[in-house]
Amino acid sequence: MRGDVARPLLEKYYVSALCALIGLAIADLAILYFRPLMLPNQPLPVMPAHYSPAIIKNLADYEAITDHNIFNQDGVIPPALASGKENTFEVPAVLSHLPLKLLGTIVNFDPKKSICTVNITSQQKTNSFRVGDTIGDMARITKIERRKVTFLNLNNNRMEYIEIPQNAVLEFGMQTAVKPGQLVEQTSKNNFVMRRTDVTRLTKNLASLLQQARVEPVFSPDGVSVEGFRFVGIQPGSIYSKLGLHVGDMIKTVNGHSVDSPTKAMELYNLLKNSSSVQLGIVRNGRDVNLNYTIQ
Repeated sequence: MRGDVARPLLEKYYVSALCALIGLAIADLAILYFRPLMLPNQPLPVMPAHYSPAIIKNLADYEAITDHNIFNQDGVIPPALASGKENTFEVPAVLSHLPLKLLGTIVNFDPKKSICTVNITSQQKTNSFRVGDTIGDMARITKIERRKVTFLNLNNNRMEYIEIPQNAVLEFGMQTAVKPGQLVEQTSKNNFVMRRTDVTRLTKNLASLLQQARVEPVFSPDGVSVEGFRFVGIQPGSIYSKLGLHVGDMIKTVNGHSVDSPTKAMELYNLLKNSSSVQLGIVRNGRDVNLNYTIQ
């Protein structure tokens, strides 16, 4: 009846499991025995440390940089040159050494409409310019301020400026302080008489004349054409005061010719230096007034 007793389901695997355990035990004993024989019995060799000695440069090694003068004579790094393109970042302008002399500026609330008068001393030429205009082949104007003009020097692509010294007006005001009636004699309300010698002396120095008054252009309603030039400031005791001009007067015509551009004003200025009579057409308090000057 012994054969009828039920056996466990995993009994047939007991022998295999027992053999596996005995094999693992034998393997562990073998490793413990052979492990000392497998370890090195001498220390590893020490590798020498590698280092680079400090390299000392002589001043002569930098002559290639100093010879090219990459920082220019002013010690300021110039803006990068761009072929046909202007720099997109602002660089502080430096005082220019170009043969240019600023005679005066007319500053408008719209920077594009501001005007400056510049004398090219190397050519003995005087002309008026606006922002964006080129002065010969030397400079392109980028900003016009009162007593100062900033431009791009086309020779070195550097921002530079010219200005009227702060003491220029004061010095000129002291030199032109004249007694009433010495330069101009008023014969009636709108009629004046001047001597030729005084006119010649005054017109020789355009810079001095421009410094005695400040004017601004008056534009037409469309904002394109110029109707005239209005006085916004006149130095007391100046030639403009002697000529009967007041702050707020707008010069509209000279001898019947419209003064509608800075260039036209310069042409008339040169023309009138030898004229025997001058008639200024002005607008005063909204009314047209003619001022007549006889030169004897």
